[in-house]
Amino acid sequence: MTPEPIWLTIARKEFADALRSRMMWGIVAIIAVMTSLSAGISLLVPGADGGPEMAIGGASQFAGILVPIMALIAAYLAIAGERESGSLKVILGLPPSRGELLFGKFLGRSGVVAIGLTLGFVVSGVATAALYGGLPVSAFAGTTALTVLLGVAFVGIAIGISAVTSTRSRAMTLAITAYLGLTLLWDLAPNAVHLLVTGEMPGQEVPAWFLLLQGFSPTGAYNALVQRQLLGAGTAVEARLGGPAPAYLDPAVFLGILVAWAVVPLAVGYLRFRRADLS
Repeated sequence: MTPEPIWLTIARKEFADALRSRMMWGIVAIIAVMTSLSAGISLLVPGADGGPEMAIGGASQFAGILVPIMALIAAYLAIAGERESGSLKVILGLPPSRGELLFGKFLGRSGVVAIGLTLGFVVSGVATAALYGGLPVSAFAGTTALTVLLGVAFVGIAIGISAVTSTRSRAMTLAITAYLGLTLLWDLAPNAVHLLVTGEMPGQEVPAWFLLLQGFSPTGAYNALVQRQLLGAGTAVEARLGGPAPAYLDPAVFLGILVAWAVVPLAVGYLRFRRADLS
């Protein structure tokens, strides 16, 4: 019988440890409660054209803010914490290589975040169906899958950060910086570029490159994909452009951006981690 790969053993252990902790269940509870509440907001707005699609959109907007910080918290100490405590040298004295350790921790923490988000969204879906008398299953499943991918992307960012830092405080500082830069402050960059190029702030209609620049962040790519999922192909984009969308605004481009945010920081972290002096 072929022995189990070491990276898979590490991933299983990471996931099992998380199941015994409060982390995953905290993710489930917070996502379930907050997305359920945000899904019902449209019912409280007088004259709002509310419906289950709008409710899912509201939940996804809130998830775009909440999921990144939760994923970063779940993974930013995966390596830096053990490195600071000294246990990392003991682990690497056993069969795992640094690459196997990094990949195993990424898979394990990604599994925790993915299942936590899925369970949280399932509760939100039940609440949405109860509030609106139905649920568009395809749109809901697609939005849930995209939210999981957003979470995995930030796990990749967090593991990459953890791999290049030697202390908990540095990992925390970089994680907070990543959250602020990629989630809360990113929109300032497209607005600034638009102002420099056109001499004015963006209005109702914007050039295509503006939407692409917005979508270069993981949260921006996620929002672009969710809009396409809920409003239909091209509808949201063409409304902003005032005409047909170019090929570089295709959903596949934004999907690639999300995947790249999971892979590239992980690769950079590995390149630094494999040469790091752990003494």
